[in-house]
Amino acid sequence: MVGSFGMRESDVTLPFVFMRKAFSFLLPSPQVPESLHQGVYITNLLSLVLSLLTFFLFCTLFLLFGLSPTSGYIVGVAFLFLIIVFINRTYYNFGRLLFCLVPIYTSLLISLYGKHAEPYHTYVTYFDARFIILVTTILPAVSFRLQERLKIGVCLFSTFACLILFDPIHSALGLGYFQRGFDSPSYYYINYIALICFLVLLFGVLTLKAITERAESRAQKSMNELNYANVQLVNRNEELIRLNHAMELHNEEMHQQQKEIRASRELLVEANRMISQQQEKLHMYNLQLEKTVEEKNIDLVRTNEELVRHNNELRQFSYTVSHNLRGPVARLLGLTDLFSKPISQQEKEEIGMMVKKSGLELDEVLRDLSLIIDIRNDLYQVREKISFEVELAKTVSMLRDQIRPTYQIDVDFSEAPFVYSIRAMIQSILFNLLSNAIKYRNPENELRISIKTSKHFNRDVSLQVSDNGLGFNLQTHKENLFKLYKRFHTHVDGKGLGLYLVKTQVDTLGGKIEIESEINRGTTFTITLPTPRNVSKQIFFDSESAQIYYDADINNTVIVWKKNITGIEYRRAFQAVLYTLKTYNTPGWIADLRLQGVVDDAEQFWFMSTVIPEAVRCGLKRIAAVGFNDPIRKSYYDRMIERTAEAGITLKVFESLEAAVSWMEAFIQRN
Repeated sequence: MVGSFGMRESDVTLPFVFMRKAFSFLLPSPQVPESLHQGVYITNLLSLVLSLLTFFLFCTLFLLFGLSPTSGYIVGVAFLFLIIVFINRTYYNFGRLLFCLVPIYTSLLISLYGKHAEPYHTYVTYFDARFIILVTTILPAVSFRLQERLKIGVCLFSTFACLILFDPIHSALGLGYFQRGFDSPSYYYINYIALICFLVLLFGVLTLKAITERAESRAQKSMNELNYANVQLVNRNEELIRLNHAMELHNEEMHQQQKEIRASRELLVEANRMISQQQEKLHMYNLQLEKTVEEKNIDLVRTNEELVRHNNELRQFSYTVSHNLRGPVARLLGLTDLFSKPISQQEKEEIGMMVKKSGLELDEVLRDLSLIIDIRNDLYQVREKISFEVELAKTVSMLRDQIRPTYQIDVDFSEAPFVYSIRAMIQSILFNLLSNAIKYRNPENELRISIKTSKHFNRDVSLQVSDNGLGFNLQTHKENLFKLYKRFHTHVDGKGLGLYLVKTQVDTLGGKIEIESEINRGTTFTITLPTPRNVSKQIFFDSESAQIYYDADINNTVIVWKKNITGIEYRRAFQAVLYTLKTYNTPGWIADLRLQGVVDDAEQFWFMSTVIPEAVRCGLKRIAAVGFNDPIRKSYYDRMIERTAEAGITLKVFESLEAAVSWMEAFIQRN
């Protein structure tokens, strides 16, 4: 095939095939554990690059100054980096340690030799080796995983020891800082800043490493789940093949029976009828199996699409975070370099303030990162029945210092007063949208905000927030609308985090967001949230003995016992009940006791002395028990009613779960 530039496809692919084969020696050997493949490969690649750079340095120095004692040392270092690549194929732990430690001690030895050979060199030459040692802090994060604590500790301790002992070693050999006539304030400032930079760089690198490995772990978990689903599908297909084979054998047996009973017409008709029934069952089973396979395939496609989307988001997010981390770190290193020059005390204090400011910027970036990760974790929370009016009141209360009496907020929740969602996310969405409206108001007009909700035919709920503020050019900012740290009005204080958080939370909830905006006319945000299925049965706990779920319609915890239980099963289930009551502050509790069996006196005492007081502290007001009105249970229920009443809880017994739910619904409506 010939392309638009007259180049054949083979001409393009052959060089890539050659490069892949040429660099195959960098790949880890089969004996390297799979979890370490990435670290070993990156180590090999960096070792090769450093070896080539060192050889280039030798060639440059040889052309400029000819051979010198340093030349042999540089060639030796280059060969050592090259040997590390081959050491990693068998002794990967030693090879990676060598890769991390060589730059540290090489820089120290070069500094000692340089001070000895040229004792009256410049300030920068005195400190550049220390800066190289400081940069080696990132190498353990590249080569090792966080689980390899001992190796990371050895490398980081070596870096720290060389930074601390750098000048004492030089002083012991008559090459120290003070022996060169430098003033002590500059020496202590340099060591102080070097230590701060080491600690800041160490914290930033380890934090980013932890975040990256956590994200990789989640991605690997998703892949494992996908592989498990594939295995299940293969097993289903094999099961179908076995069933078809069994049916073929069955048909052969039926044919043999027909030959054997050909003399009897009635038996033949009966046999044919049985065959017809079996074929019909097989047909129905095949249809059901095909439907199941189709549903599994749809789930797999959806899972793959979700995985690709999450991977793309992770890639973009990692790039943005690394970009924002790079700025403060670069400024810290630049400020450190200033201390290598003669400066006044006032200049030192100013540089110290700038170092503190850069450190605070780095801390703010890391806190924003933690907030975004927490939002991702909220995906697995249950959906509650949330009142827009109540949550708006909370939001207005939080913003009361920013809301002036002249501001007008119009509210209309009549069409959709409630939404089934995650409470913390709804609060955050309302807070960020109202905060943006106040922050970017038009100074020429009194601020007016309109908030209304609506319900779609498919039960989806829309939240619309409009203002008459500054607005922005939607076409200009379309691509960067929901990106992290993007701002549209530079004259207003802000980080550019609010819209990103709103978009992230809406995506997490499975919704969508639309924006309409005109400059100096205002902005309208329309958020559409889906209504989850089966909100009345969100399962928390499911074992052979009991099932516990949360009913969002009536804000109740429900436990359904499945069999006659043991004491261990009894206590384990109630621990889960207490967790649900405590987490979601449910005022009601429904217990289906029809299959529970007999509970001994010790467990009843534990229930009344431990479970009930804790449930009262969690806000429990009513208990609905579902059971039979036999004499034994009636006596048991009477004791429970009397004891729970003493704790301030109303307990009532019903014959069905539906009756218990209706009683709880009536209580919720009255309150």
